[in-house]
Amino acid sequence: MNAVRYYSIGSHASNHLRLDATISAPFHLMLHKDQTGQVLVTTRMAQASFHLNGAPRNEMVALQPGDELSIGAQQINWMQIFSITAEEIIHKQTIEVNNQTERKGMRIQLVLIYLAIVVLLFLMAFYI
Repeated sequence: MNAVRYYSIGSHASNHLRLDATISAPFHLMLHKDQTGQVLVTTRMAQASFHLNGAPRNEMVALQPGDELSIGAQQINWMQIFSITAEEIIHKQTIEVNNQTERKGMRIQLVLIYLAIVVLLFLMAFYI
């Protein structure tokens, strides 16, 4: 497992990836890999922006396989930074969808059990 969880990008020397000051702010972007393996990108300064799939953005975004991240003309290979592949991301997303489906099924079962208990209590009240 890759130990890097935060990755800083900008023109300042303390960033992990240092870019030219003409295209980036001193502390421009922050990439973050959360516990589930999802990679998030956000700006670190109010005036900073980035391009995601060709569209300018400046808010926090969850990156998906195939997303192209860039600052100006500089492409950023975010999947290589965290040593992940598209298959890993898709696999984790599939597992999460399956877990949510399973939880939904359990909730429905729980509602049916409660309904059966209420019906039994109601019938017992009339037989006593």
